[in-house]
Amino acid sequence: MTGTDGESRKNHNTSQKFGIISRPEEAHIVRKMGVTGGRIVGIQGLNPLLAHMSAGDALCIPTVSSFASGAYDLFCKMQYLSGRGIEFQSGNERYLNFSSVRPLSAVEVETLKFFASREAEFSRWVQCSKLPDVAKASLVKRIQAEYLANVVAVFYNSGIKKRGN
Repeated sequence: MTGTDGESRKNHNTSQKFGIISRPEEAHIVRKMGVTGGRIVGIQGLNPLLAHMSAGDALCIPTVSSFASGAYDLFCKMQYLSGRGIEFQSGNERYLNFSSVRPLSAVEVETLKFFASREAEFSRWVQCSKLPDVAKASLVKRIQAEYLANVVAVFYNSGIKKRGN
């Protein structure tokens, strides 16, 4: 066997699951998703982990709010993962899960793109405003949190309000 670790894994068709958490108490969620303890890292370890992952591997997260700072950040990360062939699984927003077998539908992608573009538009407007810099930063964080909360609300039930919810 020659090549990198990722190449040798691909040759043997052995995809792996990895987990990203933002708080230690989230580890049990990604363990339930099939990630072993040694493959769970904190959000600060995302870039080195992605460099190690290969097409067919799965990135498991407890919830998108612990994975992304806003809708735009989430959209960019999901586009990156999809482009590399890395599967994505959220413990909370199950309708955002994708793989090579079940990619996100055009409607799901357009919904994510809509939230991301609206968030970016409002954030640019705030940055161009005459507000003090401290207020701008606070407001942009609030906008990001609100748009990410909207993504969570839509994809928690795939945008469909079910009886009793």
